[in-house]
Amino acid sequence: MKNIYFIILAMLIVIYIISSIRKNKLSVKTSFGWIVGAMAMIFLAIWPKSLDWLSRLIGIEYPPALFLTLCVIILFVIDINNSKMLAEYQLKIIELAQHVTLLEEKCIDLE
Repeated sequence: MKNIYFIILAMLIVIYIISSIRKNKLSVKTSFGWIVGAMAMIFLAIWPKSLDWLSRLIGIEYPPALFLTLCVIILFVIDINNSKMLAEYQLKIIELAQHVTLLEEKCIDLE
């Protein structure tokens, strides 16, 4: 019965992500990882022993340690992607500022 709460929570997360995409607050590209995470949450809620099986397969004694490790890795990948996008946006902002400055100079010269 406890697992039904996790399924409902994961479904609410998916609904929220889809709603954010429709309102253009989140891009499809960036939301893909969150949807995969919500689907993994649903999978683990339906088959909770799968984490035990996977941890035994890998050789990890304590299954929650595997879960936490996977969460940290996923968040690390998301952080790296966000940092890359931020760096790209910073370069675009610099280019736009330079372009605006050149256009302002042309306007001043035309007057």
